[in-house]
Amino acid sequence: MEASPGYLQLLRTRPAYRSLWLGSVVSLAGDWFTLIALYSLLEEYTGSSEAIGLMLMARFLPPAFFSPLAGVVADRLSRKHVMVLCDLLRAVVVLGFLLVKSRDDVWLVYALTFLQMSLAAFFDPAEQASIGSTVEPHEVVTANTLQGATWSAMLGIGAVAGGILTATVGRDASFVVDALSYLLSAFFISRAAVPRVVQPPPPATLAGKLGLSDLLEGVKLVRSRPEIRRVLWVKTGWGITGGAALMLYAVMGRHVFGIPGSPDAGVGVLLGMRGIGALVGPLLARRLGGDAPEFLERAIGWAFLVTAVFWVAFAFSPNLVVAAICLALAHTGVATQWVFSSSLINLRVENRFRGRVFAVDSMLFLVVLGASSWAGGRALDAFHISPRTLMASLGVILCGSGAVWWWLRSEKA
Repeated sequence: MEASPGYLQLLRTRPAYRSLWLGSVVSLAGDWFTLIALYSLLEEYTGSSEAIGLMLMARFLPPAFFSPLAGVVADRLSRKHVMVLCDLLRAVVVLGFLLVKSRDDVWLVYALTFLQMSLAAFFDPAEQASIGSTVEPHEVVTANTLQGATWSAMLGIGAVAGGILTATVGRDASFVVDALSYLLSAFFISRAAVPRVVQPPPPATLAGKLGLSDLLEGVKLVRSRPEIRRVLWVKTGWGITGGAALMLYAVMGRHVFGIPGSPDAGVGVLLGMRGIGALVGPLLARRLGGDAPEFLERAIGWAFLVTAVFWVAFAFSPNLVVAAICLALAHTGVATQWVFSSSLINLRVENRFRGRVFAVDSMLFLVVLGASSWAGGRALDAFHISPRTLMASLGVILCGSGAVWWWLRSEKA
């Protein structure tokens, strides 16, 4: 097996992947600007933790409806054209947040968020499947690690900058920045030479014309391959608690570890440190163990434990500085799970099936993430559980998800 390239070497020698990566850099930064602004908007107009949970649920649920179709689209149509169209439409949608000016307009937050993430449900599997077709097999883990590092770096930069921009200039500026980032992303992706997928013609039946036969073909692949089935548990297993945790980051950033006079800045600090941890985790894990699939699977198991331990430590942190460090350490584990599970899908799934498998992975993950975010907000508002107690409980529950992963690995076939 050829040696894995360095990250800069990969960007120099793979222009198609480089264009995809540049699109990610700008659009991801813009997304974090918008999320911070929405936290601020909902806090001002509703003062409700459940409202934040509902907004997160609106972000996470669209794949439950559209991922099966999105996977078929990513495997049948030009993945580049799908991504560019989604970016252009998302630029229009996020400008709609400018219309929210009072509590009576809050329903628009949920509707526009649902539209934005519905488009993401089509964009994401097309992008993830494209990574494996724009690099060589021995470069897959490098490409996915760089993609994950980019997500993390943009979280750190975008969350901190978004918190500062929202606090100093106002929310509307954040929404405009996000719209511009989507337009720039569409420009970069339009320049990428993403190979088209070679697929056999669909059956000349109604099921074939509707894409149902493609969908069933993908389901059969997952059912017949245990090494693929267990990888689909990784993000879903974290998502069972992850949605509530993401909601708590915003709540605790404002009300437990808030900076006097600038609560949005406190949220930005926590999310920024989350990004730093997510940046370091996969890079460090890969340097310690390499790219072999067996190591990637072991690292995923240990990453569950790392996240759980530091979530509990975060729950009982005495101040913002300690809390931010604990959150960074927790997300070294989360990001390692994400990057390594995506790499395993790219390595183990043939190109013509990747869109569908990534879509199923996204659907399972985001359904449980959405339910978790609503349940967490409900627990705070209706049952008056303290944020610290709920956060510590999530760490304990996550240990159970990790145990399931180790059990699935022991059931190899």
